[in-house]
Amino acid sequence: MVASPHGVYVTRNLTGDPATGLGRRTEDQIINAIRNGRARDRVLNIWGMPWMFLHSLRDDDARAIARYLKSLPPIHNRIPSALHYGGVETIVAKLTSPLPAVSVTILTYADGNFGRQSGGLPRDLPQPVLMILQWLVLIVGVITFRRTPTQSRPRRLAFRALSALGVLGLVLPGLIGWAIYALPALRIIPPEQIALGITRGIPTADPAALKSPEQTALAERGRYLYTVASCAFCHQDGGGGAKISWAPFGTLWVRNISSDPETGIGKWSEAEIARAIRSGITRDGRVLHWQGMIWDHASNWDEEVLRSLIVYLRALPPVRRQIPPTRPPAPDDCAIYTFWVARSGTPGCR
Repeated sequence: MVASPHGVYVTRNLTGDPATGLGRRTEDQIINAIRNGRARDRVLNIWGMPWMFLHSLRDDDARAIARYLKSLPPIHNRIPSALHYGGVETIVAKLTSPLPAVSVTILTYADGNFGRQSGGLPRDLPQPVLMILQWLVLIVGVITFRRTPTQSRPRRLAFRALSALGVLGLVLPGLIGWAIYALPALRIIPPEQIALGITRGIPTADPAALKSPEQTALAERGRYLYTVASCAFCHQDGGGGAKISWAPFGTLWVRNISSDPETGIGKWSEAEIARAIRSGITRDGRVLHWQGMIWDHASNWDEEVLRSLIVYLRALPPVRRQIPPTRPPAPDDCAIYTFWVARSGTPGCR
């Protein structure tokens, strides 16, 4: 998955394999990675793993997921580290974008196994080698600068003072640049701050639309599911509008699922909403592509989950946003599955 300017990510091995998977991770370590983006050796970038939504997971749900992952049969599949862009271009791109999350414009997803099940050199080897060489050049330059001879004590003192200032002038901008380069994957930023910055826009149910304490409880449960199931990643405030383009299905836009009667699902019945979620069939009989709306996964949800989500959706504040109709496949569609984070009304891969 490509998320410029952050990097290129390959989904991790979550099986119980001790060498390439989670076999040596404890349940608590897995939970910390899922909810807080804190892996054992790094901070997970939210664009590579959307833990900002899973941050809301309750303790029992997070524990259940961790135990399930620990129980998966081991598969030996060595996953390369994330590949990042050059330092200067990354820093410039992030300085011209909103901080601290630094939103991307598009996300592209390629299918296939980019891991390595057998031996051989890792695919990400060139990147760490280049980074080591860059550090060596910098260190050699500083040492050479420090060892430049001087002829007198006053000159030596002045040279040392200038050297110290020069080193400080290199180190301080270097630290600032490194922090910008790593954003938002910095341990000094509390995970709550990053998660809240993204999830605060998820609406709560309108109390006026809830007619009983039972419906209020179901709506609260529905909002929880809407968050942790990452529905908000595409539908956001319920109004939708994000564009997806891919040659197999053409260009589609994430639908408006707020309670607006004209542009949303305000006139849909509960049965029609349930059919769309579980079977991918809309109110007017259109078939939703399973990689545009993940009804193949939602078909496994039990009745309590489905009812909670429906109560929540029907109580969402109305968002009047007309969504363009899906366009069938065309020559200008993306060859690779591409998701527009920023809204675009132009069909095709542009």
